[in-house]
Amino acid sequence: MKKYKGSYTVEMALLAGIWLLVIFSALFLLIGTYTRIRDTASLAEAAVYGSSCAVSKAGDGVTEATGRLQGRGDYFSVSGSKREITASFSHTIRIPFWNLRWQQSKTLKSKVIRPVLFIEKVEKAQNLIQTAKDP
Repeated sequence: MKKYKGSYTVEMALLAGIWLLVIFSALFLLIGTYTRIRDTASLAEAAVYGSSCAVSKAGDGVTEATGRLQGRGDYFSVSGSKREITASFSHTIRIPFWNLRWQQSKTLKSKVIRPVLFIEKVEKAQNLIQTAKDP
């Protein structure tokens, strides 16, 4: 019967590269996913904040949303009008393996809804429907 001394060492040396690849791939996936979630949450917060500031006719929603994203990175942009705020980001995460890149981008839109005008429109529509039903 032959004895194979060191055979487990050789097998583990061959498998170590695969394990390291799996571990670092999982780490990069977690970091990239966390970055995307954090940036999307910041984007949603700024868009909703800008649209809520634009409800009062004196406020400018685009300026308020831009101020909310200030200091978070150069890859955020805000545009829009008095009716809708559009916020977006686009950046690349570089992975130091075969020069891989993960392009992440997202665009969110938040409409400016003035509650009083909206309720008046709904009531007018209900009155119109009611008068159309009555003979």
